[in-house]
Formats: sequence, structure tokens, C-alpha cells
Amino acid sequence: MPEQTEVPLNGSRKPSEQALQLVDVAVGAVPVAAENVRRTVEQLLDSKARSQELETLQHRVSNLRDESTRPAQVETLKQRLNTEVERAERRGGEVRRQVTDQVVEQARKARKRVEPVVRDRVEPVYRERFQPVVRERVEPVYRERLEPAVKRVRERI
Repeated sequence: MPEQTEVPLNGSRKPSEQALQLVDVAVGAVPVAAENVRRTVEQLLDSKARSQELETLQHRVSNLRDESTRPAQVETLKQRLNTEVERAERRGGEVRRQVTDQVVEQARKARKRVEPVVRDRVEPVYRERFQPVVRERVEPVYRERLEPAVKRVRERI
């Protein structure tokens, strides 16, 4: 079952959950909008559906102009918006998970290509050039300066 980021009524969500929800909505808005545009274009290409849609729009506009029906029409539009945002969130969660899976798979493939190179080329150079420098320069300074300071701090505690 797909993971969903539900909005609790009390609004007490972790920032990470809020961020995840925002990402889901933003990512899902594009495919949902594209789907709505495709559906609208298909409707407008059919003369009967086009006439029906125009009548529906005229009815909505007249309801918005009429003071007695405006609040109900506004409430209906708010509900439609919330429904579309929820659809975008669901779709965004699906897209986000698909992209995450693809990125993880690409990272695994890259790691399989890079690790042998690091093991064969980089690690020998590190052992040959860098480790002696650390032993000669860094470790003596650490032993002379840092260890006594750490020891003094521990004695004070």
C-alpha cells in the first residue's frame, strides 16, 4: 500500500512530514494538471460534452454572481480545490517513490563501477603517500599537544 502523508486535524506534524507533504503536492501537481488538461481537451473536442461543460460553467458563474448562492458555490470550489490537492499529493508520493527507487538503483550501479577503481588505484596511493606524512607530521603533534590537553581537561572534570 502506498505511503500517504495525511494532514492531522490538530496540525501537529513534524517539520519533516510537512516538507514531505509539500514535496508530494508540488511533484504531483504537474501530472494531475496534465491529466486535467487532457480530459478538458477531450471534452472540448466532443460537441455534446463541450455544450454540457459550457452550460455547467455558465451555471457556476451565475451562482457566483448571485449573492444568495455565492457562499455555497465558493464552498463547492474550495472542496474541489482540496480534492485536487489531495490527488496531487497522492500522485506526487507515487512519483517521488519511483524517482527515489531509480536514483538508488543508479547509485548502486555507480558504486559497483567506482569501488574497484578506488580499491585498485586510490587506496594504494593513499597508503604510499599520505599515511607516512600523517605518521611523521600529524601524529607527533597530536601526541605532544592534543593528548596532554585532553588529559588535563579530563582531570578537571
